[in-house]
Amino acid sequence: MHKNLLRASAVGAAAVAVCGVLSVSQASAAQTCSTAGANARIQVMPGIIPEAQLSVPTCVEAVADGKVRGKATVNWGFINDGQSDMTSKRFTSFKVTTRLESRAPGGTDVVVNSRTCDVTASINAAPESSLTCLTPAVTLDPAKQWSGDATVVYDIEGDGKGPITWQLTGSPLMS
Repeated sequence: MHKNLLRASAVGAAAVAVCGVLSVSQASAAQTCSTAGANARIQVMPGIIPEAQLSVPTCVEAVADGKVRGKATVNWGFINDGQSDMTSKRFTSFKVTTRLESRAPGGTDVVVNSRTCDVTASINAAPESSLTCLTPAVTLDPAKQWSGDATVVYDIEGDGKGPITWQLTGSPLMS
């Protein structure tokens, strides 16, 4: 019961943290992002390593000089219940591939640019933090709609299951 209460509190705190990150980011550039809960999960870890609370909002944002780029921010937290192992390696690999996509009227999404960011060292070093992966910016074509999308591939240390692919929900379209 106590562990479930901690889990619910942690997920709520992670959602609030993501909303805070999105609110601060929106003040600096025009962007559209996936909802806070769309790309969130709790990942069970082996042994006495605490569960990982993960959220990865995906965005498309307009930046200076009439350009646009895709954005994904990996937010993580491991809740220390006093009995958890907070020092062991958590992931053998944790990578996010962020994509900037365009869509002509009546068409389908086309990947315009992408970037893969390796978050492994950061997520293993800090019990709670975030890291943003940005695509290179391209010139905004106002005749198209734009979106940000991402995929996360991670491998949990010591679980013997191999890589897990997490297809994220893309951002709403920006015109």
